[in-house]
Amino acid sequence: MRYKDLVGKSVVSMADGAVIGEVKDLVFRSLDLDALIVHGDRGDGLLPFTSLGTNGPDAITIESYTLVDWNKGPTLGPETSDLHHLRKLQVVDDTGKMLGHLHEITMNANGHLEDISVRTEGVFGIGAHETVISRSHVRAVGPDLITVEAEAIIGHDHATK
Repeated sequence: MRYKDLVGKSVVSMADGAVIGEVKDLVFRSLDLDALIVHGDRGDGLLPFTSLGTNGPDAITIESYTLVDWNKGPTLGPETSDLHHLRKLQVVDDTGKMLGHLHEITMNANGHLEDISVRTEGVFGIGAHETVISRSHVRAVGPDLITVEAEAIIGHDHATK
């Protein structure tokens, strides 16, 4: 599952028979999915990932409207980051080489990171390179950088078109 499989989808309350909003952003604790920011009539609210029912092709189901914390809004704790922030982070390996920016996150059905895709800048995407790094080689996610082990990089680069 990628972030694109969640962001922009409607969130539906099964008990209330209502669309309560749309997924605006994702909240990560380290690189595990922690919550969804849902935009609805009340503004922005936090929906814990553990409260999700089904991520279907057209909507995400939850049991009740009350599972969304409308009082928190998109307020994040110091140990969490939204997807927008994570995608701005540079990725550096343990040899000191800047690999590029976080481009994609692949998660399993439980919201746990499987791998990240790091992309170098190209001109309108031409000449960009993308590297996929498994979770086991991600060392840390900090406020400024994501650090990874260099041994994971060898042989994984490929040019994007």
